[in-house]
Amino acid sequence: MNEIVRTREPDTLPARAYWAPEYWTLDRNEIWAKTWVLAAGVSDFVAVGDYVSTTVAGMPVMVVKGEDGLKAFHNVCRHRASPLVLDACGHIQKLTCPYHGWRYGFDGTLLNAPAMNIAKEEYGLFRVRVETWRGLVFVCLSDEAPALEEWMREVSDAALRTPLEEMHLARKLSVEADVNWKTYADNYAEGWHVPTIHPGLNAAIDMASYRVETTGHVLQTHSARARDGGMTDGLWLWRLPGLFLNMYSWGMSVEQIEPLGPRKLRLNYRYFVRDAQEIDESILDWSLKVTKEDLAICERVQANLEAGIYDRGRLSLVFENGVIQFQQMVESAYRRGGA
Repeated sequence: MNEIVRTREPDTLPARAYWAPEYWTLDRNEIWAKTWVLAAGVSDFVAVGDYVSTTVAGMPVMVVKGEDGLKAFHNVCRHRASPLVLDACGHIQKLTCPYHGWRYGFDGTLLNAPAMNIAKEEYGLFRVRVETWRGLVFVCLSDEAPALEEWMREVSDAALRTPLEEMHLARKLSVEADVNWKTYADNYAEGWHVPTIHPGLNAAIDMASYRVETTGHVLQTHSARARDGGMTDGLWLWRLPGLFLNMYSWGMSVEQIEPLGPRKLRLNYRYFVRDAQEIDESILDWSLKVTKEDLAICERVQANLEAGIYDRGRLSLVFENGVIQFQQMVESAYRRGGA
């Protein structure tokens, strides 16, 4: 592990930060509403009218393929706030509200408001920024955030071992858990728990070689050598706050945290392999087993964070430099929000 030279082990975030409504509001407004979030893959949009919906900072967002490319909007009708699309993905011939029939163009323009005499140009959909990177589609609620290419610069500079755009998407899946997103992020930020929580992963990698390198306030690189016969050698990139590129000898998975509330999250995975083939089910089972082990301990930690016994702990300068970096990013966002 990397050792950070500091005079004192820092305190952790307060327990309330992992469940209290006022901190969830800060998370939404000061972190998730100001960052790029992975919403889809370019391959999800084949024909005009193909769409994907998700939540960003707790807000409903949809991406749709229009005649002139991808567009993103809040999934909210301007009439009485009905969702416009109800499924996670699909295809629509026309963008028509299922509640009262307001119809929009794929560019967000209001085309028809039945039985109403209104200025249609004033009631277009609320737009959201959308850009692509290496075949992945990202959305951002903030007009002040940098362009996606700049936002991903540190990840690009970390030299992906296999260019993502040359890989084949083999599987998509999601996992939900009753866990605050920061509880999961704290866990991801360190490998100290691997020997006690992940026996399979521990058997696959040489923990003596496990390293966590931090870059500024935005990137972590986790690495470890493979043991003989191990499933993976392991290289994990985390672009804070919630995008993970997990690279293995067999390919890679791209993971995005989707916070669903102060006590709930969804992890969205995309598994890529080097050749146009189905992913080995044993690899998928192995990967999901590691995820479930993480979520199991996170759920137990979450329960204790809410129990009212624990307030703050201390972080190791030797083994938790990644947790320190992450929590410093969170604290900085909270200060911007006036906390």
